Formats: sequence, C-alpha cells, structure tokens
Amino acid sequence: MDEQTAGTGNPRPTSRLVVDVGRALRGWVVAAAGGVLLLGCYLGVSKETDVALQLPYVVSGGFGGLALVLIGSALLVADRFDAAQSAQARTVGQVDDLHSLIIAAATTGAEVGGEAPTAPAQAAYQQQPAAPPQNSYFNATGGAVAGGPAQPAGISAPGPRA
Repeated sequence: MDEQTAGTGNPRPTSRLVVDVGRALRGWVVAAAGGVLLLGCYLGVSKETDVALQLPYVVSGGFGGLALVLIGSALLVADRFDAAQSAQARTVGQVDDLHSLIIAAATTGAEVGGEAPTAPAQAAYQQQPAAPPQNSYFNATGGAVAGGPAQPAGISAPGPRA
C-alpha cells in the first residue's frame, strides 16, 4: 500500500490497484496526446502546398507529437518493469519465508525426535534415460537395432542400381 496525504497531513493507504492504474493511465494519456498532435500535424501539412508553410506544422506538431508518443511509451514500459520488479520481490519474500519455515520445522523435528524428519520411503525404481544410448539405432520399421546403421523410416537402404 502506498500512502497519500491529500493535503490533510494525515496519510491514508492507497490501494495498489489504484496506483498501478494511475501509472499506466499516465503513459496512455501522454501517448494519446502525442497522437493528437501528430494528427493535427498531418491535417495542417495536408492542406498546405507550399513547403515553407508546411514546416511549422512539422516542427511544432510532428516533432512534439513524436516526442510525446515516445515519452508515453517509455512511461508504459517503465510501469511494466516496476510491476515485474515488485512481483519478483514478492516472490523472493515468499521463498525466503518458506525457507525459514522449512528450516524451523527441521530444527524442531531434530530437537523433539532426536533426528531430522526424513522423506517418505519411495519404491526403488530405475531411472529411464531420456534418450537411447549412443550405440542404439532405429531401423525402417521403428525398432531399435543395437550397433546397426540408422535408416530413415519408410526408405529402404540404397542398393545396387539396375
């Protein structure tokens, strides 16, 4: 929660949603104002045929509008970075809390029972490799062939040509 004084000197909590929406709205308003300036520039330039009369529109509306669009975009990107950073900080805090709870539970278990709690017994299993060993190959029918040459599926091995 952020705090707002509203001129009274007494801070009051402000919802995080209100602060986030306000920051994003600020960027969109600045970018929209830039778009309006660019539209005005276009309309002003399009009605003039003399280049010397078009330049004031380009300088005032075009460059100003482009600058406002870029500033508004930068505000929106900064808002997203801030949101991501605060979400990461919340996640780090939760992980730290979880870690301290695990350590406290392990320490309490060691003091009470004499040894730290162990993981539940697991059935013995053999871990399957993610890929077949290097000397295994597959033949055209899809079966594994140990030590044989690999053949693409559906194509027979090249033989003598007739």
